[in-house]
Amino acid sequence: MSSTVRIAGALPTPDADPSLSVVFAGGWSVGYDWAADHVVTAGAPVQPLFPAPFDRDLDGVLLGQQAFSDFEYVFQGGNYQRIKLVGLQPDGDPASTADNWFLPSDWTTLDAVFPGGGVKSGFAYFFHGPDYVRFDWPANAASTGYPKPIGPNWHTSGDFTRDLDGEITGLRAFSTKAYLFRTVTTMVNRDGRRTSSGGFVVNAPVYCRYDFNGEVVDNTVTDPADVVGQWNGLFPLLDAGPAIELALDWIGAAETAAAATPLDPATLTAFGHHFMTGSPDTTVVNTVRDRLRQIRERLTALPEQFKWTANLGFAATTTPGTLTEIGDEFSTLHGPNGRAAALIHEASHFRFDAGIDVPEWSGEVIAGAPQDRAVINGRTMPRYSTIPTSDALVNPSSYAAFAQEIALGEDTRFGAARPQL
Repeated sequence: MSSTVRIAGALPTPDADPSLSVVFAGGWSVGYDWAADHVVTAGAPVQPLFPAPFDRDLDGVLLGQQAFSDFEYVFQGGNYQRIKLVGLQPDGDPASTADNWFLPSDWTTLDAVFPGGGVKSGFAYFFHGPDYVRFDWPANAASTGYPKPIGPNWHTSGDFTRDLDGEITGLRAFSTKAYLFRTVTTMVNRDGRRTSSGGFVVNAPVYCRYDFNGEVVDNTVTDPADVVGQWNGLFPLLDAGPAIELALDWIGAAETAAAATPLDPATLTAFGHHFMTGSPDTTVVNTVRDRLRQIRERLTALPEQFKWTANLGFAATTTPGTLTEIGDEFSTLHGPNGRAAALIHEASHFRFDAGIDVPEWSGEVIAGAPQDRAVINGRTMPRYSTIPTSDALVNPSSYAAFAQEIALGEDTRFGAARPQL
């Protein structure tokens, strides 16, 4: 389905690296290097350092200008927090955005907040529904005559005339550009590319590029797969953040279920589906519990030994004990559930790889559709349900599918046989 990232905003780091933007989405952030045109070399999702509730789901972010250049500002839920650039500590208490930034009193939430670029670099912009307000840093006040409608004043059309997600301001050769993001409902094929029929209906990000100097939209990207491809590594790494969170939720539920005495009937059913024994003995149960713990520890350690790799050719791959890599297909071939399942799968490879890798769909009927047996590196895999318990206990897909079934209460088996979910 391509990505499910909702871009909240970005902060440049002019003192540390004039080519670097820190891009925020959900509870995660990633560094993007404009000179290299990809995520930072060791790029990985990291959680923001802002205090709660400004640690996730931001409306936008700003670097202060003029008399306020010692600060950065984070906006969330109708309030903002001023942060000292030196030490990154809060400066005062959170306060109402509308009251202090000269916005309409009924703007209790915001869609986007971002700085101007090029000839508009002395301004900041606040977006709400179909309207926006321009804030003048030198005057420390809103410009007169606002709010104004987005469409006719930003020369946008279609999806970009209201309800923006957020913005990334370009740096270096792109310093006059604003990249405006919005989530839209569209249809994609199995590869995550937009199609007019016969595909999967998904919510995915699109964007247009606005040039401040020319006051014109000079590029629009509405195919979700192209959005991922245009921002080298950004969307897979930002998608990895919520995938880590969801995977940890599933593993936590599985650990709790496997620790119960006696095991719940639903847990025994899941053991039968994924470890090929509906009456596991103590050794089997303890092995599963120990390996669920190892998976949790690896997921918790992310983003250590974790990166995006260009042209990977896979959604993800792992060198045991060394490195997990994700590629663009992590975003384009999987939906949120598939990405979480993939991270559990890769955590298994990382911690107790035994060379056994039978997908949960191999030779099975998934969501009513018969699947062929998987072929990996030229070798035809057995039917998933026929592998012996000894193999299932080291099979990565067994742990991903087991955790899903426990957490969701049904045998879901998200992955290649159920794309875009």
